[in-house]
Amino acid sequence: YPHISIFFVTRSCKMSSSDKAAFLKVFTILKDELIGDLEQLPGISDDVKLQLTTYYTECLDVTVPGGKMTRGLCVVKGIEVLKGRALTEEEFNDASILGWQVEWLQAYFLVADDIMDGSITRRGAPCWYKHPHVTQDNGINDALFLENLIYKTLRRHFKKHPSYVHLLELFIETSHRTIVGQHLDTNGTPYADGKRAPLDLSRFTLGRYKACVQYKTSYYSFYISCALALSYCGIPPESEMYKRAEEVCLRLGEYFQIQDDVLDAFAPPEILGKIGTDIEDAKCSWLVCKALELVTPDQRQ
Repeated sequence: YPHISIFFVTRSCKMSSSDKAAFLKVFTILKDELIGDLEQLPGISDDVKLQLTTYYTECLDVTVPGGKMTRGLCVVKGIEVLKGRALTEEEFNDASILGWQVEWLQAYFLVADDIMDGSITRRGAPCWYKHPHVTQDNGINDALFLENLIYKTLRRHFKKHPSYVHLLELFIETSHRTIVGQHLDTNGTPYADGKRAPLDLSRFTLGRYKACVQYKTSYYSFYISCALALSYCGIPPESEMYKRAEEVCLRLGEYFQIQDDVLDAFAPPEILGKIGTDIEDAKCSWLVCKALELVTPDQRQ
């Protein structure tokens, strides 16, 4: 597969409106299945079940769709290109289910990240935890709930698939690496005695930034979509294709995060879809790392 790197950079971006429409239909099916699971829980009265299903229907509708869906659609396009033909209905359904699990993974990370950053808006609307009937307490639990739904859906739809274990491992490893990256991001300026320690500019280096970006962004935003497509198509985990895809995706992730850092600082909220907080949160962003690389000793002081 000599074309593999080109595929991941170019072909995955050519999404049509019909792709998105069909993809969104699969979300509705998955949501209904998961809400149905709540309705089948034993030992809970009907009125409490109604409370649960109403709350989590809104939670899923608000937190999972609504973005560009590029991560999820890349899985569909990836499988299509690897197959070298249009997908059958069953293959498209499988690919869409896998794609939505990446979108679910992002929803889990964003709900948690907004709480950690104290963010106000997301995608032009209040963050999920900022909804008056949600609050931070529910928001934390809802992030855990969103992650759990990934594994329920994978078990429901792929338990008999030959790549089931590898698919699980990809989500487990991607979650682990993203959580490590989130720690690096949150602790650009560490905490001491329950509050931020004095600013230590020596911690703001491009080396630390690159590690943070690699783990916080690249794996869940780019690599997992490519790896899921490879795995579903029967490419064994030890194949060199995963390594080649990873190399490309890490570079894409770094570019993506640098762009995001610039937008966080300079884009108006109505364009960005949220109120940027990187400067307020003393984040180890590309802007400050690059500035510190260029300043004179006097300017650093």
